[in-house]
Amino acid sequence: MKILMLGGTKYFGRRLVHLLIVDGHDVTVATRGNTEDDFGDAVKRIQIDRTDAESMKRAFAKQSYDVVYDQICFNPREAKISVDVFGKRIGRYIFTSSMAVYGHKDDEITEEDFRPDNYAYDLAAEQYSYDEGKRQAEAYFFQHAPFPVVAVRVAMVVSGDDYTGRVDYYVSHVAHDESIGVFETEHPITYVTAWDVAAFLRFLGTKTDYTGPINAGNTGYLSIQDFSREIGKQFGTTPQFHVGRHGDKERPLSPYAMFPWTWKLSNAKAKALGFEFPDVRDSIPDMVHESAMRLGLKE
Repeated sequence: MKILMLGGTKYFGRRLVHLLIVDGHDVTVATRGNTEDDFGDAVKRIQIDRTDAESMKRAFAKQSYDVVYDQICFNPREAKISVDVFGKRIGRYIFTSSMAVYGHKDDEITEEDFRPDNYAYDLAAEQYSYDEGKRQAEAYFFQHAPFPVVAVRVAMVVSGDDYTGRVDYYVSHVAHDESIGVFETEHPITYVTAWDVAAFLRFLGTKTDYTGPINAGNTGYLSIQDFSREIGKQFGTTPQFHVGRHGDKERPLSPYAMFPWTWKLSNAKAKALGFEFPDVRDSIPDMVHESAMRLGLKE
C-alpha cells in the first residue's frame, strides 16, 4: 500500500512507521524536519508545515495515497487544509484523535457518546484547547471530507520511553519513596501503551476497511494510585501519596492528574473488528524495566 504519515517521528507514530516498513508498505513521512528519525532509506521524506495550506498544497496537490495517517491535526482549520488538499485522491484518512473529546461519566464510554457529525466547529476561533480542537477537527472531517475518515480516540498513552517523562516521574518517585500528588478521590481512567496503539493503527489502516470513530485503549482501568501501586510491585515497595492541587508548588499534582474525573473507554468496537487490546497491567513490568534502566534504578 502507498501510505502517507503526517508526523510520525515520535512515540507511537514512530512505532507505527516501523511496523508499516516491516510489512513492506511504501511509506512517506511528512514533518517539519526538526526531529531526526531512525527509518534510514526505508521511507520517503517530505518537509511540510502542517498548519500552512500552501505548504500542504505544494507537497501533495498531485499525490494520491491508499491511506493517510494524520498524527498532527489539532483543530478544524488543520482538518480543512487536509480536506481541501487531498480531495478524492486518497483511499482512507486515519486521524489520531483523543479520548479528550468525551465528557466524563461513571460508566464505560462508547463511541456514541460523542457524535461529530452534528457538532459545531468554528474556523475563525483565535485558539482552541486541546480537547475542543480535537472535537472540532473530528466534526470538520466527518461533515466535509470527500474521503472515508477514521477518528481514533486514543486513551492516555504510556510507555517506558515516554519522551514527556511522565512514566519516568512515577517510576522515580515510587523507587525513591517520594510522595506522588493525586486528587482526593481516586478516578480510574483508560491507558494504552505506545506499542498497542501503534499496532492498532496498523491494523485499522492495512487490515480493515473500517470508517468512523473508534476507541483505542487497553483493557482495564487504573487510577493514578493503582498505576503507582503496580509500579511499586516491581520495586517491592508501597507508593506514598499526597493530595495535590494545580499550581500549588508545595503540594503539586503528578503528571497524569490532569482531570478530576473518570474516563473508562470501551474497546468493544475494536474487539468486534478482530483486535484484542491486552490488559494494561500486563505491560507495566516491561514499562517499568525500560524506565528504570534508563534512570539507572535497581528493581
